Amino acid sequence: MATKKPKNEEIQGNLDPKYWVQKSDPLVLMRSVPFSLGELKILDTYISRINAKDPTRRTVIFTKEEYEELMGLSCVDYRTLQKHTKGVLSKVVELQMPNKDYLQFVLFERAYYHKDEYGKPIIELTCTQLAQDLFFCINKYHYFKYALENVIKLTRKASYLLYVYIRYNRYRGEWDVSLDELRDTVLDCKGHESYLAFKEFKRAVLDPAVKEVNKKTDCHFAYEAIKRGRRVVKIKFIYQSQDQLEGQTSFFDEPLDVPLLSDQSEDEEEKWIKFYGSEQLAIIAEGCNYEFNKAEMQQIFAVLLRINIPKDHNTDDLTYGRQFYLREKYAALNAEAAKKERRGQKPITDRFKYFLGMLESDTFQPASY
Repeated sequence: MATKKPKNEEIQGNLDPKYWVQKSDPLVLMRSVPFSLGELKILDTYISRINAKDPTRRTVIFTKEEYEELMGLSCVDYRTLQKHTKGVLSKVVELQMPNKDYLQFVLFERAYYHKDEYGKPIIELTCTQLAQDLFFCINKYHYFKYALENVIKLTRKASYLLYVYIRYNRYRGEWDVSLDELRDTVLDCKGHESYLAFKEFKRAVLDPAVKEVNKKTDCHFAYEAIKRGRRVVKIKFIYQSQDQLEGQTSFFDEPLDVPLLSDQSEDEEEKWIKFYGSEQLAIIAEGCNYEFNKAEMQQIFAVLLRINIPKDHNTDDLTYGRQFYLREKYAALNAEAAKKERRGQKPITDRFKYFLGMLESDTFQPASY
């Protein structure tokens, strides 16, 4: 006799940022997180709508308008949604099992974007039978939860991963984690050689994520770098409960022991935005240590538009990808100037013109770093 197919009823709409995202330990402790920030938000939106005790209802349906309202966006291009739903369908998650065994599978079997009977675009998401064991077996695994509103406001993947990590471990109060584990596993930066240097990892990944989590979520914490000799080997996190925060309003605005992005105050950040006329240009200019003026940076930006530069891994943002690219090129400019001085050669008299020429040489081939 054929096995009867499990019943699958649908859950319609009613997205709410106050809904809880209930996650089982295996989902939280995945060895690496293959999803982008947008895909993680789709995943959490799905989890916030299901009932972990009722596996018969594994299809969630919501309108594009409901999703836009939830995320606080005026309009989401359907192609962006298509990219994110395709990502959650196609990427493989891996769970570590006892005795070095592992299990690999995908979480969703179907994403259907179409118009309902009233002509409104809707999205239907259905998880796989295998993924039911992670989404609906609340009696099998330890679950922890957080309000959806805490993650939908985040703009960096590193911030999302750090929030979940801090929220999951907050009961410990204070704890240490090795720098390698934090960088490679918790914040999923393995393979990014530039982040092997703590100074760069701190500047580009850790500090911006700490700042954003403290500012936008219900987790408030600080960290300390623990050194062995001159080398940072561990990070100590100090979680602040609501009771501990009484009378410490400054903690919300400037996390203790955590410098602001690029060690600047907010006034300094605003100063550079005003100087360059836009936040985007100011971010890119940081890659050149603010050496070039507004008109020169506008010329540099025009050249960058003709170079194939990947998005930044942690922010999923092309602006930060361009900043990182310029930082590499600017370091090469300084190295070349130092080499000429060392060898007694003719110095670089017009650094902007020389730098622009370095960028122009990349307009005919994809940038690699």
